[in-house]
Amino acid sequence: MQVYQVEWECVNCGQRQKFRRGISEEEGWPNKFEDLECGNSDCRHVQDVAFRDCTVSPVEGTEEY
Repeated sequence: MQVYQVEWECVNCGQRQKFRRGISEEEGWPNKFEDLECGNSDCRHVQDVAFRDCTVSPVEGTEEY
């Protein structure tokens, strides 16, 4: 399983957010990430984020064989 860093932008306050997600080739990428909460303490908006609206980068050294 490869681990990826996923970056997204809150539609409410515009702050960039990021998290890590392990994805195996068998599972494939989801169409969206559900119930993501903005990390901005003044916002905390919860939203679904489409995969196409994210920037995804592999995290080096996290691929398992």
